[in-house]
Amino acid sequence: MRNFSSIGQWPMGLVCDTPVPYYEVGVSCGLPNEMGQLPPEMILLPSEITRGRSVFIVDADGDSMTGVGIYSGDQILIEGTQRVNSGEVVMASIDGEELLKVYYVDDCGRHWLLPANDKYQPCELTADMNVRICGRMVCNLSAPHVSVKHCGEVVRQFKAKQKQHQPDMYERLTEAVTQCSHLFWAASAWAVVYCVMRDKYSYDKPVAEFERMAQALKLPATFRFVCGEGSVQRTISNHEYMRKNIDKWEEQGAADRELKLMTVLIKELA
Repeated sequence: MRNFSSIGQWPMGLVCDTPVPYYEVGVSCGLPNEMGQLPPEMILLPSEITRGRSVFIVDADGDSMTGVGIYSGDQILIEGTQRVNSGEVVMASIDGEELLKVYYVDDCGRHWLLPANDKYQPCELTADMNVRICGRMVCNLSAPHVSVKHCGEVVRQFKAKQKQHQPDMYERLTEAVTQCSHLFWAASAWAVVYCVMRDKYSYDKPVAEFERMAQALKLPATFRFVCGEGSVQRTISNHEYMRKNIDKWEEQGAADRELKLMTVLIKELA
């Protein structure tokens, strides 16, 4: 069992007398990095620091938290709890991978994990993620509490950047589909739109996300064939040539109406 006086200068008179589990595995301060299930070494800390709480020690790994004084290799004292407050540095598990970030709840009640380095983007915690809060940081000897005001500004800037990129894609796609509306024959025609976006304009989002975007487009009231949930995926699944690049469609036996819509869409989106 080691005395852990090396992680900081404890005030005079404090005695390292409380054993604390130490996991000598890096917890990511960049991209998630799974913490191995290793038997912990026990390290002695002053009881005045642990205060009877259930705590453990991990090593920080990465550079996404340098803005709050957490650097790769720092030893972080974590209190094991799921009750955390907005603005606290927390250890969280996402799909089984542990990381250190700032926890934040915005004005709309949405939950976020925020980096403290502009190189990284905030991560919104959504219902489809397997998220577990493992604990909050007790100390790193230099990292302060992150203000809620600062968190709000980080999220505001992130949302503003997203909005700057969305209108161009939305507007171009809306205009292109409107101009091609006479060539749509069913909701399945949206599969052609998706494949054109995928192969000609480097659209790399999942099909389900494309369908949600298509459903949100403000098309004329006269537009008849709205994109249905799952219609694009079903169409592509039923037409093997749609899984190939659109340049191969004609030789793979695509229908004339699909080729016509594809050609006009490419022209309108250019």
